[in-house]
Amino acid sequence: MMKTVIRKYGADIFRVGLSLFVFLAAVLTGGETERIAPIAVALICVLCVGLFLLRSTKYLTLLFLQLSLLLIFCYDSFSVFVRYIWLLPVVLLGMTVYLMRKKPRFSWGASALSLVAVSVATLLGGVGMISFADYFRPASLAFMAGLGPGLIFSYWIVKNELKTGEDRDAFMRDLLYWGMTAAAIVFWYMVPFVIEVGSIFSYEVPQWSNNISTMLMIALPAALAQKNRGFRHYLLLFFMFAATLLAGSRGGQLLVGIELVACCLWAWLQEENRVKKICSGVCFICICAVAAGLLILLYYNPDIVNFTGKDEVRWKLFARGLENFRENPLFGSGLGYRGNADLFSGKQGTINWYHIFISQVVGGLGIAGILAWGYQLYTRACLSRRVWRTTDFGFALCYFGLLLMSMVNPGEFCPVPYAFLAVCFFAAIENRIEEQGVLPLRRLYMPWRK
Repeated sequence: MMKTVIRKYGADIFRVGLSLFVFLAAVLTGGETERIAPIAVALICVLCVGLFLLRSTKYLTLLFLQLSLLLIFCYDSFSVFVRYIWLLPVVLLGMTVYLMRKKPRFSWGASALSLVAVSVATLLGGVGMISFADYFRPASLAFMAGLGPGLIFSYWIVKNELKTGEDRDAFMRDLLYWGMTAAAIVFWYMVPFVIEVGSIFSYEVPQWSNNISTMLMIALPAALAQKNRGFRHYLLLFFMFAATLLAGSRGGQLLVGIELVACCLWAWLQEENRVKKICSGVCFICICAVAAGLLILLYYNPDIVNFTGKDEVRWKLFARGLENFRENPLFGSGLGYRGNADLFSGKQGTINWYHIFISQVVGGLGIAGILAWGYQLYTRACLSRRVWRTTDFGFALCYFGLLLMSMVNPGEFCPVPYAFLAVCFFAAIENRIEEQGVLPLRRLYMPWRK
């Protein structure tokens, strides 16, 4: 009896236990870096043990996601985590052992070429504009490695790990548990502030609001991308939507409604059973009505008005990006550029982002970046179009959430976990398409052809 229960529900029991542990770690430590750091290091050690012992990363995915959730509380913590630099060789050794045991085969899928193009554009960024010292400073090299060769390496791994439908379903469930943990943390921290001040606008927004909102918008579509979708999944969707509003990130508050409508509309269009389609439509209308009411309230929030006003620093960063493009149109300012310090001063171990996706590509990478990213986004759109009638389209919606937040935050220009997850999503979609036969590139780039 016990073996049957473990075999059938063991994975979900593990997910619930790990999610509860991370939730308690986040709330009982008060989000203090010094108290969270040892817990994060312990999770990294468990991750290394898994790399040493397991043949698959299936049971490590949620561990990695929840670790990234804990680390958002450790803002400006370079001086704390540098003490644990001794863990780096252990992680590298664990990855080496995993690769030797797994022996993953490099599969040149439809999105591989676009990843190479973006990686090359990233490495060339700033050439001819920034100094040798800025290009080769440790923070710049780390981000260039993560957003360049690191993404190709990640693609090689996850392309082999997300081969089967079972693997992809497990990954989607991991995303759901990740999002639910993030939402629970938001409610735990923010509801008391709202009750105390008696307003949903006047409470102090925590420094981790942008990151947790990004994670929620990535995970939100996972609620509806489940097999045997039911009413409870719409409730989970709305729970994460409400948490995104409550988190206080202005970008999340403005953009999450777009994602919510896209998710509900997709779920309604996907339903083939007549009764389920009607029920899905009713849920869609109810959720959108409530969501619209909540979003209308945001217009009374002065912070939102300021966010869209001309004095918002992001508009100044956008103008700076255009200036940098004119200075070096071919390769832009690069990730090592520090000329934005007067508008945005990054913490130790980070770079001076433009905080706007378009500016980061145009101003930071120039024409090379525009062509590479344009090619990648088109490839990803074509891949998404091929699976829109399946639950795997949920991965495309997860990426849509990330892309929306990237318009007003670093987003996809953070290698871990965001850029890595983007690679995972489209590697999973590729594998789903390839199950039906190898997809020629000429067919991929002409999605109107059957």
